[in-house]
This record gives sequence, C-alpha cells and structure tokens, in this order.
Amino acid sequence: MTVALAIVLVALTVPALLINLYFTLLMLGRWPGLRHRLGVLFTSCGADTSSCALVVQTPYARLFGGAPNVFVGIVWNMALLGLGLSWMVSGRVAAPWPYLIVAAASVLVGLYLVRALVVDLRQPCPL
Repeated sequence: MTVALAIVLVALTVPALLINLYFTLLMLGRWPGLRHRLGVLFTSCGADTSSCALVVQTPYARLFGGAPNVFVGIVWNMALLGLGLSWMVSGRVAAPWPYLIVAAASVLVGLYLVRALVVDLRQPCPL
C-alpha cells in the first residue's frame, strides 16, 4: 500500500512539474524546442496554451517577493518527489507538518490565482 501511495504522489507531481517547467521556459524565453514539445503535449491533452504566455508576464506570476511563482512550484514539486521517494524507501507514509502547511498554503494561493485569472485578467489559462 505504501508503494502504491508513493506512486500516486509521484504520478500527480510529475505533470505539475512539467507545467512549472513550461511556464519557466515561457518566462525566460529559452529552449524553444523543449518549450514547443511541452506545449504540444499539453495541447494534445486538450489544454489551450495560447493565453499562457500573456499570463506569465503579469504581476500575478510573481507573488513571492519578486520570485516567479513557477520557481517556488518547482522547489515544491521536487520536495514532493523526495517525499514520495522517502515513502518508498522507508515503507512508511508520513507527511511532516511543513509539507502539510505548504500544501494548505498552495491551495489558498491557487484559489487566489484562479480568481485573478478569471476575474481580473479574464484570461483562460487552463493548465
């Protein structure tokens, strides 16, 4: 059961990491080949990425002291992958308090950003 939960955590984290990587590439304007391939991947899943380039240029894309949200997201995704790995290695599922606090904060920030997209920016960035 522990390995199954770890696999679920990793399976949910990898797409989030890829989305954060895509937004990072949009912000930096680097590695156009990888950026294009990720865009094609998301489009094949039914997502419309046309407005995402606009969204990453807004102040809402930098909520954490000027650091891009996606950089914080990448660190969080890596921490979650590490947590999943620790579950596999130890055979024990445990979510330390810092993880729970960051997870709750992530949900609140996510709700705020969805509201900003829909109400303030009027940009449907469905990733």
